[in-house]
Amino acid sequence: MRVSLDKLKLLWQNYNVDFLHCRYFDDFRLDGRRFSSFEEIVEGDLIFFEENNFREIEVQFNEKFYSILSHEFPLEYRRPYGSFDFITMDRHLDVLNSVSTLSKRKRFLYVIGDIYGTDSITGRPTIMLRHNDPLDYKKWNEIKRFVVKDQKFYYRNSEYAILIFINMRPDAETAFIERFRKNADLAAAIVTRKRDCNIEIAPDFLPEHDTISVTNPTELLKVYIESHARLIIIGENILETYKRSLIAVKQYDKFARMMVVPEINPRAIDHFLTQVRLVYNSDRWSE
Repeated sequence: MRVSLDKLKLLWQNYNVDFLHCRYFDDFRLDGRRFSSFEEIVEGDLIFFEENNFREIEVQFNEKFYSILSHEFPLEYRRPYGSFDFITMDRHLDVLNSVSTLSKRKRFLYVIGDIYGTDSITGRPTIMLRHNDPLDYKKWNEIKRFVVKDQKFYYRNSEYAILIFINMRPDAETAFIERFRKNADLAAAIVTRKRDCNIEIAPDFLPEHDTISVTNPTELLKVYIESHARLIIIGENILETYKRSLIAVKQYDKFARMMVVPEINPRAIDHFLTQVRLVYNSDRWSE
C-alpha cells in the first residue's frame, strides 16, 4: 500500500511510535542503503527518505496501521465497509455481476488496503490489486488463482453517497421557504447530528463529504450517476415535478434505494438516522 512520505511524517509527529507498527513491503536500495521487506519503518528512515527526495513508501497493509491512516486522512483512506474471506468474496462478486446485468448501474467493490498474491515463478509476495482499485467479478476471476487464500479482503462499495432531493425551482407546488427549511433540516440531520450521536450510517460514509443536495429535478439522474449515490432521500411527498425524475432514475437503476421524508421531528432525529441507516445498507436485489 503506497503512503506518501508527508503523511508518514505527520503520523510520526502525532502518535507514540509504539503504536505505529508499519513495515516495508519490498526489498529496495536507496543511496547505498538497503531496506528489507517486512522490516519495520522507524523515524530515522523518514529523515533519510526526505534527504534523498524519496516521496512515497510501499508499506505492508495491516488493519491497525490502516485505522490510524483512516482517522487522520478519512477521505483518501476511507474506513472499510466490511471484510470477506476468499469464498465469501467470490460469492459476493458473483451476485454483483448478476445484479449488474439487470441494471445500467454496474456495481463493484473498491479494495481497501491491498490484495496480496504469490508470484508463480519466484514464490515471493506480490500485490494483485492496490488500495482503492475497483474490483468486479471479471477482474476477480483473472487474479484469484494467484491470490493468497487465507487473507482478509477489506472493501467498500461502489455506492457511497446520499442525495437530498428537494425541488427548489420556481415551478414547485409548495412554498419556497418551506422547501428551503426542509432541505436545511435534512442536511443538518445527517451532517451535524452525526457528530452528536452514536448512529453511524455506514463505516465508509463521510457525512460532510457524501451528503449532496439536488435542487433541480432535471439534474437528479446526472448527479445520481456521477456521485455514485447509494440512497436518494426525497424531502417532500412525491408531487408531479418529482415523478419524472424519479422514474428516470428507476429506469437507469431498478435497484435504486429511495425513501420519502416529508417532515423531520426534531425530537426524533435518532429515529430518522436509524431509518436512513436501514435503507442505506439494504440490498434491494436480496429482498
